[in-house]
Amino acid sequence: MNPEEFRLVVASGPTREWLDPVRFISNPSTGQTGWSLATAAVGRFRDVVFISGPGSERFRTVEGASNVLVETTAEMTSAVRDHIRDSCLLIMSAAPADYTPTEASDQKIKKVAGEPYTLTLSPTTDILKSLIPLAAGWSAFYRVGFAAETRNLEEYARKKLAEKDLDFICANQVYKSEAGFGDHPNTLLVIDKKGETSKIGPATKDDLAVRLLDHIVAQIPAKNRAVI
Repeated sequence: MNPEEFRLVVASGPTREWLDPVRFISNPSTGQTGWSLATAAVGRFRDVVFISGPGSERFRTVEGASNVLVETTAEMTSAVRDHIRDSCLLIMSAAPADYTPTEASDQKIKKVAGEPYTLTLSPTTDILKSLIPLAAGWSAFYRVGFAAETRNLEEYARKKLAEKDLDFICANQVYKSEAGFGDHPNTLLVIDKKGETSKIGPATKDDLAVRLLDHIVAQIPAKNRAVI
């Protein structure tokens, strides 16, 4: 791959799914990994689009990139679809919510003493899986996913790689207060479409971003030659 001929789209951070005007479902993703990737790519790729959910304010915009702020998974889905194209590398380092309330209240839900509250959830759009039909019509649209797991890391990552028809998946172990979320050194297990694995790290997220981009840029031409 010659990065100067490609658009890079990075989706980053969490999303929020609102239960009522004051409560939402989300996760502790800061968006730092995506921010580091987009920052490292500015000036290297033809153009960089940074789609950011409501993580840490520090990691919501990238200087030199086209910044798109979103809140919900539906908004992130629309933003990704609006900005991808042929000759594009999409890195979905975001952590969108998997479920959204089936019915959100337009007023604050009041606590009733002694009574449980039952919340019914519906699945959100699987962004990467929804792009499979689009990818089939483009010759140079590459997709990189992330698998943040608490157990069975490689097994679940390989399953996602196949189900979402990805070119690469980056798997990392996450814990509530340790590696994965926030500003902690991390390690990525990168698996390509052929099932081959590479390990990057442990390293800071800034260093991981540079090394991951180097790895992907180097591997895509080899993949093309193998297909030919």
